[in-house]
Amino acid sequence: MAHHRGCGHGSGAALPDVAHRPRALDVLKASGINHCCGAQLTLREAATATGVPLETLLATLSEAVPPPH
Repeated sequence: MAHHRGCGHGSGAALPDVAHRPRALDVLKASGINHCCGAQLTLREAATATGVPLETLLATLSEAVPPPH
């Protein structure tokens, strides 16, 4: 699983693993990523499906969401 800048969000992380974290849901929504209905996409798959560059999504998540403890 690849990681970006120590953000705690690997590109292989599933959307439900990230969406429950504070502010992450806002980032996903702003990126046009649908997290509901039990979506089991990885961040990489969701970024690809919406046309958002993975590095952009990971950087935005890194800035908005603190890493897990």
